[in-house]
This record gives sequence, C-alpha cells and structure tokens, in this order.
Amino acid sequence: TIPTEIGRLQYLEQALNLSSNFLTGTVPSELGMLRKVDILDLSSNSLTSSLPTHLVNMASLKYLNISNNDFVSFPLEEEWNNVLETCDMSHNQIEQELPFDMSGLSSLESLLLSNNLFYGELSTSLGSLVRLQKLHLDSNRFSGTIPDAMPLLVSLSELNLSNNRQEMMCFSSMECSDFVFEYQQGDTVCCKDNTVCSDIVEIEGGGTFCLSRGLRGKISAGFGSILTLELLDLSSNNFAGNIPPEIGRLSRLKVLNLADNFLTGSIPPALGELADAIVLLKGNDQIKGKDGSKIAPLSLCNNVPGFDFGNDPTWCPPERNALKKIHEEARGQEWTNATGWVDEFNDHCSWHGVDCNEENNVIRLTLENGGLSGRISNAIANLTSMETLNLRDNDLKGSI
Repeated sequence: TIPTEIGRLQYLEQALNLSSNFLTGTVPSELGMLRKVDILDLSSNSLTSSLPTHLVNMASLKYLNISNNDFVSFPLEEEWNNVLETCDMSHNQIEQELPFDMSGLSSLESLLLSNNLFYGELSTSLGSLVRLQKLHLDSNRFSGTIPDAMPLLVSLSELNLSNNRQEMMCFSSMECSDFVFEYQQGDTVCCKDNTVCSDIVEIEGGGTFCLSRGLRGKISAGFGSILTLELLDLSSNNFAGNIPPEIGRLSRLKVLNLADNFLTGSIPPALGELADAIVLLKGNDQIKGKDGSKIAPLSLCNNVPGFDFGNDPTWCPPERNALKKIHEEARGQEWTNATGWVDEFNDHCSWHGVDCNEENNVIRLTLENGGLSGRISNAIANLTSMETLNLRDNDLKGSI
C-alpha cells in the first residue's frame, strides 16, 4: 500500500511517480497535503476504491495519471485547482455519470476516461472545457446524443467517443412511450420511465420493443469547424443520418473513423479532401453511392490511400482511377467531348468513349479527334482487359 507518511513530505516538488509497481489498497487522503507537487502518477498498479477528494487540495497539480488500476469512482464534480491540465483515469472500473457541472476542471487540456464503466448521457458542461485538446470517452456505457456544445471545443485535436454501444434491452409496449403504437422506422422510442431511449429499434411479436443503447442521433456538421482535429472516432455506436460534408474541411485530420454505425445516404465527395487521413466507414450497411449504387466518390477513392473501401472493386473500381489519371495527363478539361468523365459517382463504363465487358473492365477506349493533348498516362497499363485503343487525330506528345 501507499504509506500515509508520504503526505508529510511538505517540500516534495515537481513529481511523485509511483507508476508500474504492485501497489494495492486505497490512495491515502494525506497525499492532498502535497501542495507543491506538479505531477502525480499512480498508473499501472492495483489500487482500488475511490480516489479521495482531498487530492483537490494539491494546489500545484498539473498532471494526474491513475490509469490501469481498479478505481471505482473519481471526484469529477469537485472544485479542482485552476492548473490541472491532464487527467488520465483510463482503464479502471469507474462506474458513475459525468457531473452536470464540470466547471471545476476548466483548466483541463486532456481528459482521458477510456475503458471504464461510465454511463448516462454526455454532460453539456463538457462544452465549457474550452481548453480541451484531447477528449477520450471511448469504451464506456454512455448513451444519448452528442451535446450541441461539443463542436464548440475549437482547440480539440482528438475526440474519441467510440465503442459505447451496449446490448439491446427489450420492453413491453406498456413500459414505453405512448406513441410506440404509431412507431415508424427512425423514430426515437423511450421506455422504463424515459430512462432508456434509442432510435435503433427492433420490434418483436408486435408488442415488444428492443432498444439498442449507446450514443445516437445525427453527427453534427459543427465538427467541421474544429479545424484542429486530428482524430475523430465515433465508431461502434448508434449514430444515424448522413455523413456531414463539412468534415472534409478538416485538413489536419489523420483518422476519421465512423465505422459500425447506422449511417445512411451517400458518401460526400468532400471527404476526398482528406488526402492524409485514414477514413473508415465500413459497417454502415445503409450507406450507398449516388442513386442507390455502391460506388464511392471518385475523389475519395483516388486521393485518399487510407480509405477502407479503397481496395474494394465495387466501391472503388481500380480502372476508374486509371481513367481519371489518363484524363488529367491528357488535359481532359480541354476535350471536345468529356461527357461523364471524372464525375464523382458515375460508373466509368458510362463515360464517353469507354466500353466495358460484363465484368465492368474496359475493353475499348475510343477518343479519336477529341482534343486530347499533353501525354499518354502510364496508368493506361492498368486497363489490362483492353482490346482496342483509338487515340488518333489528337495533339498528344512525348514518348510512348
């Protein structure tokens, strides 16, 4: 155990680091007497019970790490000092709700709560933590919608809300809101005195409503205004509706993970601007291309190597990418007839001068007297089924 006598070290400055040991038992409240300590690291032990509220008396504490222990509660609702910047309590057994008022943590830059048992709705007071740069709430039991104030956290670089989906709960119609008898797909149903709500509903036998719990609702277009974002992970939840095209503005984004939700509509071409990002969309079975087809935007397939459908020939036909390069290098914007070419969602077999076989492989490319200039792209070698190539009477230059 941690000896209570450590609290007597009144001149201890900078750091108290007890991480990666085999410490057990509870944290002594006497640690709150260490007024000059900047860093308290108790991570990777076997400490249990609740973290004592006396720690809020550590007036100089900037960094607190209690991750990888067996704590069951944390005094988030307390009035902490005005200098605490990092609070890492990930990988514990903390089972509580977020407090309604978190203004006592207004100096926080990193709040890491991953892999716990937090439950309830996300507190609207998260929006008051305007200095936040990292907010990890993944792998918990949160439910409800994302607070409107969250996209106002304009300094965020990492937002991880993934893996909050829980097992379905089933209720009789008598336990649910009155309008369930008029239920239509997409409606939000609340049961058990409105304590369990979801818009992902399965009806069994006409009188039993099974609700999928977790974070739900639409993804806010406001996330497109957090230009500092590098990680946006909303995967494995119950989010529905369309993917906001505004997310394509996030030029610093390295990971966009929206996989395993209930998103619908077409994939916005604006995501093709995320050239340096990993873009994960699999597990959203209702996502489609234009007019119900399963074709992803050409710019996303061509410009984003980290797109998870990028190697799927249905979503991203490789010959479509090759034809796009041919179009670019032969100055396609000057062609006399480029009908259908490089349209975001058009099947490449419908482009002017392109004929395909039953497998949608190009067998003929006929662009004679079409105003082509520039050069013949090396990408033409990727059209491996081509039988006829006719580019005569153009202004192409360079070597073959």
